[in-house]
Amino acid sequence: MRLGPGEELTVTDGSGLVARCEIVAAAAGRVRARVLERTRGLARPPEIAVYQGAPKGTKSDVVVERLAEIGVHELRFFDSRRVVARWGPARRARLAQRWEALAGAAAKRARNAYVMHVMDSGAGMGWEEMVAGVKSEPHAIVLWEEAGAPLRSALPATPERIALVVGPEGGLDAGEVRELHDAGAALASLGPLILRTESAALVAVAALLWHFGRIG
Repeated sequence: MRLGPGEELTVTDGSGLVARCEIVAAAAGRVRARVLERTRGLARPPEIAVYQGAPKGTKSDVVVERLAEIGVHELRFFDSRRVVARWGPARRARLAQRWEALAGAAAKRARNAYVMHVMDSGAGMGWEEMVAGVKSEPHAIVLWEEAGAPLRSALPATPERIALVVGPEGGLDAGEVRELHDAGAALASLGPLILRTESAALVAVAALLWHFGRIG
């Protein structure tokens, strides 16, 4: 951005701490700055986590960027019967590095003091691990086109955290949905339209943010 000594910039640790700084020196790709003011950004509830069926191609990048930009707290990709993308350990590690950078850049663009966490230790979730994760959530909602109830009917009044489960391109099969429901997740629909997997999470999160007064 061609900033130089005497100019100000904002720095964050990605976990809510924000510092207004004055550049003291900038050379050889490094910047030294003096902290003028520190503030702590307040995360407004509910904290939103998304469990996303692993999408193929570059769709995962789209999911990461869009969800990080609108303030999702945590994104976990998982494997299921109809998932097309299959990531080996080496590819997962490379993807995790890439997604961390994409999430950080998206947070910067949105001036968000919190950077979305993507996957744990660079390893995607197997199905059993994913079901266990959903079971541990205080409020989990599976987005399923065959659900009889709309998303708004599955929302608690004042949650601290909500987890959304989004299936892959081929969707979740009935057995998987039943297993998640048995694990404590509510089933909800986004309406009659059939959305792409990379669109469904964004639409659902935007609806949650509006419903709980975080946007709009």
